[in-house]
Amino acid sequence: MGKSATVLGREIGKTGREMNALLRSYGYLTGEPGAYSLTDKGQKYGTQEDHSRGNARSLHYYRQWTTTTWSDETLPALLNDMANAPTPPEPAESFPDDDVSVAEAEPVGATDRGASGGTGTPVDLGVVAIAAALLVGAKAAQIAAPHARRWWSETAVPATSRVLKRLKRQDPSDNDAET
Repeated sequence: MGKSATVLGREIGKTGREMNALLRSYGYLTGEPGAYSLTDKGQKYGTQEDHSRGNARSLHYYRQWTTTTWSDETLPALLNDMANAPTPPEPAESFPDDDVSVAEAEPVGATDRGASGGTGTPVDLGVVAIAAALLVGAKAAQIAAPHARRWWSETAVPATSRVLKRLKRQDPSDNDAET
């Protein structure tokens, strides 16, 4: 039976992400999170399978992903490698997309992580939120425009015309009543 990295990690008290980092450190995987591939050593213990879902003609609705499953012999082999390694390999480098807990999150107005030298540009989340709201509003107006035009021409204009005709009919009688 094949096991995912998450299932393997649970057996030794690690998360799936930590387990993938260990498998990468000891030569079973190569690549980075989201794009791992098996090494020659890893192919002895694991298999990768490609999956897809959706309409291939639509990028928005077409999803592709690869799953890696490990045999039951993987964990004993990894633990043996860990025990017999003269020095543990360098820990896998931290990737900027790693999950960050709420306590570790940057406060509003913090600097941009991607800037070099640690002197990033200030990020004002209020301005970003306003810009996002304006973009969403513009898109909503663009989508609603044909419906609003049809409503205006089929409902609002005829109703306004009927009201104006009634008012014009009432005007002469109002003038006679005032004199």
